[in-house]
Amino acid sequence: MTVSGVDLEIEERGTGRPLLFLHAGEGLGADRPWFDLLAQKFHVIAPSHPGWGGSALPDWMGNVDDLAYLYLDLIGRMGLENAMLVGADFGGWVAAEIAVRNTRGISALVLVDPVGVKFGSVTTRDIADVHSMPRQAGIDLAWADPAKGAVDYATLPDAELAGIARGRESWALFGWKPYMHNPRLKNWLHRIDVPTTVICGAQDRVTLPAYGAAWRDAIAGAKLVSIDNAGHFPHWEQPDAFVRAVSA
Repeated sequence: MTVSGVDLEIEERGTGRPLLFLHAGEGLGADRPWFDLLAQKFHVIAPSHPGWGGSALPDWMGNVDDLAYLYLDLIGRMGLENAMLVGADFGGWVAAEIAVRNTRGISALVLVDPVGVKFGSVTTRDIADVHSMPRQAGIDLAWADPAKGAVDYATLPDAELAGIARGRESWALFGWKPYMHNPRLKNWLHRIDVPTTVICGAQDRVTLPAYGAAWRDAIAGAKLVSIDNAGHFPHWEQPDAFVRAVSA
């Protein structure tokens, strides 16, 4: 679908209440049992962000504000009503940027181990800099069971490897400086006016439990749900528990 001049690759499955899913910086992922489970309960709409998957990245696009306005246009273009907006990791940041601007068509917000805000002091690291450490070190922080996050890149076809590299390049473009946050977003979270749930993996070490609690406290009436035996990507690591939390 072309939205505001941007060609977006969008996956849709299921019927019922619409659920717009905004993926993590790592992309949608190859194995998606969480997607199938959500599609049993919702009409799931999952675009690849510009620069990920098959979505174009125009040369004029370069910050998360652009993504927020693009998805607001997508919501309008698709005529979504009573939709649930779910964002994981980087997608949680984008979802929050959408919700502080306009919640027309959105009736609930779910933030899954979101990044995007700095709650701590100048000398406090809120979000682990996974781009600056060896790949395995980042996996060890992000997964309760690091073996589940291991990828044998030598077995992947060239096209898939190119897609992974393109997604990581785009992730750095949108979130490199300041690192994975918008310094102004924290001051606008009070504008979120729909029921909000923050879902965090209990064993996440990319962002610690106190960070998820700070998100909850910054959004009026928000709830915090912890999923055990899950790290930074509970939808990948514990898909059944993740879908139960979203459905609730």
